[in-house]
Amino acid sequence: MKRNGEAKRRRNVAEEAEQGGGGEDPAMWENLDRNFRQVQSVLDRNRSLIQQVNDNHQSRMADNMSKNVALIQELNGNITKVVSMYSDLNTNFSSAFHGGKNGHDGGSTGTRAN
Repeated sequence: MKRNGEAKRRRNVAEEAEQGGGGEDPAMWENLDRNFRQVQSVLDRNRSLIQQVNDNHQSRMADNMSKNVALIQELNGNITKVVSMYSDLNTNFSSAFHGGKNGHDGGSTGTRAN
């Protein structure tokens, strides 16, 4: 089941953070885990909204069909929110990852000192 895999991933992230993540900052992993939980919360809400829209549509009742407008608007807003959250996650992870690597690679992106 998908939830079991997600729970295992979270435990692995937490364990890696406790063990120092191979020399990385444990706070970074905790932050990533917290952000993924926020994303998952919005995705779970989207799943619920989609089910409500489907139920309303299948009922073919005018009142339920009109409720779908607001549900679909919320779903659309949530999709935009998820895209933004993933973009922020990418930026934060890249910054943390590259910030940690710069000390190890000798600053290979800059000019080389002779």
